[in-house]
Amino acid sequence: MAAKPATPPFYIVGLPEEPIEADEAKMKFEKLSAELYRVYPFIEEIRAVVKSKKPGKDHARYEVSVEVFTPRERHSFSETGYNIAAVFDSMGPKMKRLLSSKQSRVTSTHGSTPRRTD
Repeated sequence: MAAKPATPPFYIVGLPEEPIEADEAKMKFEKLSAELYRVYPFIEEIRAVVKSKKPGKDHARYEVSVEVFTPRERHSFSETGYNIAAVFDSMGPKMKRLLSSKQSRVTSTHGSTPRRTD
């Protein structure tokens, strides 16, 4: 039987073309993915899609949507902002909170069922 990888497969689509900003965002997303997988090992895949809107010559506005795939469900998260690294930073606590509430429902019974055995 093969051992599980240290991090789940994660993908980022649509990173900006500025190398510094793209590298910083990728590093933040890698760190977030590794933290989530360490706490919630049931995660199968994490995917992020980045869309940038640049209305003028000013800063681009980024819309980031992340999907976390587990064996039973797919969780979606989205966030917007003008700094892509800050968007990933603000998305982390939301993802951890939602996944922990989902996990607590599953693990609160410790595998026992509420069925009666009369």
